[in-house]
Amino acid sequence: MRREFRAFTHGLRAKIILWSFIPTITILAAVALLTFTAYQQVTEDLVIARDQELTRLSAGQLSAEMKSYIDLLSEVARNPNIHQTNPAKQNTALQNFSNRLVVFDGGVVILDTFGKVTGALPERPGTMGEDWSDRLYFQQSVLNANPAFSNIIADGPEGSQVIVVAVPIIGDQSEVLGVLAGMFRTGARAVSSFYGGIVKQRIGESGTTYIVDGNGRVIYHQDAAHIGEDFSANNVVQRVLAGETGAIRSQDVDGIDTVAGYASIPGTPWGLVTEERWATLTGSVQGYRGFLAVTLVLGVFIPVVLVSVGIQRIMDPIESLIQAAKEVARGNFNQTITAKTGDEIAELARQFNRMSLQLQESYNQLEQRVADRTKELAALYRADEEVLRHLRLDEVLQALVDVAVDILQADKSAVLVWDPEGQRLVVGASRGFNPETAARVSYAPGEGVVGKVVASGEPAVVEEARDNPDVLHHITDPEGIQSAMLFPIKTGGKIFGVFDVNYLEPRAFGEEEKRSFLALAQRAALAIENAQLYEQAQLAATIEERQRLARDLHDAVTQSLFSSSLIAEVLPRLFERNPEEGHKRVEELRQLTRGALAEMRTLLMELRPSALEEAELTDLLRQLREAFVG
Repeated sequence: MRREFRAFTHGLRAKIILWSFIPTITILAAVALLTFTAYQQVTEDLVIARDQELTRLSAGQLSAEMKSYIDLLSEVARNPNIHQTNPAKQNTALQNFSNRLVVFDGGVVILDTFGKVTGALPERPGTMGEDWSDRLYFQQSVLNANPAFSNIIADGPEGSQVIVVAVPIIGDQSEVLGVLAGMFRTGARAVSSFYGGIVKQRIGESGTTYIVDGNGRVIYHQDAAHIGEDFSANNVVQRVLAGETGAIRSQDVDGIDTVAGYASIPGTPWGLVTEERWATLTGSVQGYRGFLAVTLVLGVFIPVVLVSVGIQRIMDPIESLIQAAKEVARGNFNQTITAKTGDEIAELARQFNRMSLQLQESYNQLEQRVADRTKELAALYRADEEVLRHLRLDEVLQALVDVAVDILQADKSAVLVWDPEGQRLVVGASRGFNPETAARVSYAPGEGVVGKVVASGEPAVVEEARDNPDVLHHITDPEGIQSAMLFPIKTGGKIFGVFDVNYLEPRAFGEEEKRSFLALAQRAALAIENAQLYEQAQLAATIEERQRLARDLHDAVTQSLFSSSLIAEVLPRLFERNPEEGHKRVEELRQLTRGALAEMRTLLMELRPSALEEAELTDLLRQLREAFVG
């Protein structure tokens, strides 16, 4: 028995099996390790690149959100009473805007060109007259004539911690008259539109997100207990405060491995940091590890059985697998290998091919999601530029329907507004509709889809017009409309009108289209409010100018003419009694009438007629002199 065993262990078959078994184990282990390492490395690179790009895009979203506060403060800063040096008028102007400035839960203050507090909302008697010229945001706004954001600072009511959004107050001659500063409270108990605007961006829903100021103090954190803490010692925070944008593997405050993405928020000294747990991001890799282990076991035993058939048939696909794995490690995911052995090596090749395909699909999907989101943000940014640059209401409505057709690739679009009696909805602006149809469109509340949107205040989607009993076909049929989305436009808490986009083919609307339409409608409401405010401001300016001219006529020209009439009445008697005195009064009468004429000319020139723009400077100065001499 011992001799037979010795013969078997020293026989050629045993030697071939042993010689093949050890290299096979080595090769398969190397292939498995290399494949897993390549997959893990590629996954890590993709995760880091994805986190970096999403953080950068999120920082851009936050910058756009901050711009709305700058726009609000800039609009208030353009008010004429804000330009006055009279604190009473400035405080009155702030009170007039109090309904809109309520978003600044830390209040609003006005600083003059020397940095002294001249106005505040709500009133802060103890702060009036204080010198804030050492504030960095004041210095930046005055020197650069641009908006500025502060770090966390104790400038809030009763010395509370706030962050400040400051805009320069620009005069009619483009001079800086001071700074208007809005403040947001910080802290775990602060509830404001600033924090609400951050939350609605839906940043870092699967991890942790926080924002630090230029000193590394936490402005916002999903765990409110960290707000106000100093994170400046954190490596990621140091990178973002240095102006860098990127993503790295790191550890959170609990020592758990994470991927930390960081980016500066454009236009501010702040930085955005997002952290996601590494185990969550790479969970699929852990499952693949077990698959590789199973494959490796099969690859160890099967070559022993099949070694007599041919080592070469086994080695060829393994070598191909090694080369393909190296290509995958270099980032070439479209690698496939062919193994016609009919055993586990062939299965390993198929699984490798599947892995390569999944990697390629994952990478393509990631790129597509980033591209789609970038495209969507770019389209909304373009819509903001197109719609918000108009101030006239009719121009805003027309720009809205034009942008809707372009962005949503619609066939037709319209904005329906109330008629002069406020009883029915009619077309205020349209694109793609026949003029006859646009003139005929009219809806009462509750009538048709449009009327129901007005009555309920909720949006509506029509994917097949012919099957919808609420659709008024005497309007849709001539236009060939098959599908539509409708959204109520609300301004000041009331229904301003209905915004719709229409398609000539039946279609099912996806969430992305609905989200884009909703965002566009919300921007439309903001633009319409701006246009309405602009019209109100123009009307108020016209009334104020008329009242000023009436006062000037009463204070200057009317008094001169009244004096002239009195002199003219006594001239006949003066000439009878004292001709010399009468001649003096005639000269006085001539001076009064010349002065009245010159004052009238001055008032007319304040209306900026074309003659004023074409007149020589010397002539204008002469007329002013005559007005004062008269």
